[in-house]
Parts: sequence; C-alpha cells; structure tokens
Amino acid sequence: MKVVLDTNVIISGFLTREGPPATLIDLWAEGRITVVVSQPLIEEYLGVLVRPKFAKAGRPEERLRLLEELIAMDNTDLVSPKERVAMIDEDPADNLVLECAATGSPDYIVSGDDHLLRIRKFGKIPVVTPRQFLETALKE
Repeated sequence: MKVVLDTNVIISGFLTREGPPATLIDLWAEGRITVVVSQPLIEEYLGVLVRPKFAKAGRPEERLRLLEELIAMDNTDLVSPKERVAMIDEDPADNLVLECAATGSPDYIVSGDDHLLRIRKFGKIPVVTPRQFLETALKE
C-alpha cells in the first residue's frame, strides 16, 4: 500500500506515540506501508519538524535523524514532481502533497488538514484522515 503522508501526520506521529498518526509512523518503520515523498515535501517536513514548539518530540537533531532514517528506508519512494499543482489557495504548501501524489501514484493521501480533506479525492486518489486510513484501507 502506497501513501503520501501530509506534514501534519508526520508531526503528530512524532509528538505522541499513541493514536493513528503514530501508528502510521510505526507501519512505515516496520515496512508495512510504502511512503511516497518528494524533495519539496521532505523540506516541508524538515522545516516544520525543527520548530521550537515541537521540542517535546526530542531535540531537533533527534527529530531530524529519525525522519532521515525513515526516508532512507527501502519502503520510501522518492519521486520528482513533474507538474505544479495550484489547487489549494488558502495554504499553498498543501499543494506539495498533491504534486507528490500526482507523480507517485499512491493509493491514498493521508492528512489531518481540512484543506486537503475537503477535496476528498485528487484524481482517483482518496484523501483520508489517519483514522480513516487505518479503519478502511488496511482492511482491503
């Protein structure tokens, strides 16, 4: 199962070791899902992950190392977006997720962001919450 994880899912999964976002991080670490990423999306992850307000997830170096280790895994699919997407005007950074999905052809986009969740589907790719993904997609 291939997924694109929005930045808020990554951050939530790092901040708390319980709940659906943390379970998604665990599934990635265990090799049970493939996570599609792009360089712009990785930069978004890194930029948000080192913010001081996320200090409870460990020192910035620890957070970065953990993310880098996940990205280096065999079940991480690094893609280079071929086209720009400008579907979400309210938060243009959300378009990075869509650009990654357009190239990486994931089965799902997983997000907790209202802008992305509102579109429900990007082409044929469902946009779901972490909980929805765990309740439905993994049961397929």
